Amino acid sequence: MIIAEIGKNHHGSEDYAKEYLRKSLLAGVDGVLYHIREKKFYQKTENKKKSLPSSFYKKAVMFTKKKKKKFGITISDIEKIDFLEGLDVDFYKILSQDINNKVLIKNILKTNKPIYISTGLSNFSEIGKLVRFIKPNIKNVTLIHTTLRPDIKYVNLNAITELSEKFHIPVAFGNHCKNPLVLFAAIAYKPSDIFFYVKGTKFRHHQDDLHAIKLEDLGWYVKNLKELSLSPGTKSKMKLTAPP
Repeated sequence: MIIAEIGKNHHGSEDYAKEYLRKSLLAGVDGVLYHIREKKFYQKTENKKKSLPSSFYKKAVMFTKKKKKKFGITISDIEKIDFLEGLDVDFYKILSQDINNKVLIKNILKTNKPIYISTGLSNFSEIGKLVRFIKPNIKNVTLIHTTLRPDIKYVNLNAITELSEKFHIPVAFGNHCKNPLVLFAAIAYKPSDIFFYVKGTKFRHHQDDLHAIKLEDLGWYVKNLKELSLSPGTKSKMKLTAPP
């Protein structure tokens, strides 16, 4: 899937959050992703107005399903899981900061929904511990390779292949590089899914400003990602006749 990650770039504005949803789906993404952080995050003065009301999520999930697309939540608040399950969200993402949060992960695994776990802050040893912990439910889990650094020299796309071969789990790519063209380079490594942040123009600055794709450019990226995803092909080499 190609996932447009809105995250918290809506600034807590319900109208802005709706704009992201509408324009992302119109651009042809396969799914959208919003963040619901832990309670203490929203208790900080600078974050008190960054949450969205429950009514937004109810309408957003219905709208997304009507468009035959997927609606996901990056979840850090265990108490919100029952609410989200009541809405029948399609998938969950776990932030790299929560990769060792066994209580959170265990509760999300109980939903039997597809779960994407970011490995941005972890090494192979930590990821190995995670894999052993989730082994009974591993069929629902996909790892996300990302480095959380903006410079292209840190993207390390080879890790997609290494993670897949080492742990025998699907591996997606999540972009945090300031050069969004790296998304096209990632295709050659055959990630299971591609995640990237998007940003609008209602506010001058956004939480994920540096590495987010502008909504106005989103259609171009999605079109080319889908087309270029056909390019790796297979490892076989068949005899073909020359075109006329």
